[in-house]
Amino acid sequence: MSEGSLVELTIDGDVAYLTLNNPPVNIMTAAVMESLSGHLETIAGDRDLKAVAVTGTGKAFCAGADVGEHRPEQVGPMITAFGRLFRQLDALEIPVVMAVGGAAMGAGFELILMADVLVAAENATFGQPEIRLGFFAPVGVVVLPELVGRARAMEITCSGRSYTAAEMVRFGLVSQVVPDAALTDALETVLKDFRKASPLVLRLNTRTLKRMRPGNFAADLAAAEKIFLEELMTSADPVEGIEAFYGKRRPEWKNA
Repeated sequence: MSEGSLVELTIDGDVAYLTLNNPPVNIMTAAVMESLSGHLETIAGDRDLKAVAVTGTGKAFCAGADVGEHRPEQVGPMITAFGRLFRQLDALEIPVVMAVGGAAMGAGFELILMADVLVAAENATFGQPEIRLGFFAPVGVVVLPELVGRARAMEITCSGRSYTAAEMVRFGLVSQVVPDAALTDALETVLKDFRKASPLVLRLNTRTLKRMRPGNFAADLAAAEKIFLEELMTSADPVEGIEAFYGKRRPEWKNA
């Protein structure tokens, strides 16, 4: 583990632990995405691992991406780092278990959509508020319809509202909700079961499950990224959304 890094990696036997460490609320900057990607390369190359556990330090799991990095002059490199990270997560051949305490919003919510098993504390909150800032969530629009159905996906991505952990259980995204103090124990209980399996069989099982899914994540994400960069980011509304966010005012949408 590299102390003080934006993302800390610890290998404990046959489980890799990734800890988001960008206080106070683990904003997902391009640097955080690149750090995660580097660790995922290490994890993907370790054939003895049986699972990946993802957690966050502090009061939030991940409160979202850096709004400032969505400016037109910065968004290209940010989307490149974003896409690389999520393609790596999709390509992993071992289960990804995430434990969420506090907020998982925006890019943080997109991150939890890549979990194979998701455990949440009672205080956890979830949502895709990008629409209120003049953006859409590329991974959200690609993955949510399969996970929660088209109508619910439309509601989550178009409303921008926050949801409780209990609501996410009903939607089928969260497997269990536990008291805040019990989150770590709940994570370890899930991992204990995975540790009993053969790493070879886990990989074959996970790879086959992913291949049986409808659609093609990498291709669908590329299509969403193309719309994001070529249509959304050439319009005026994303810039207005950013300026309104930093000005702490309501956006005045240009619709152009």
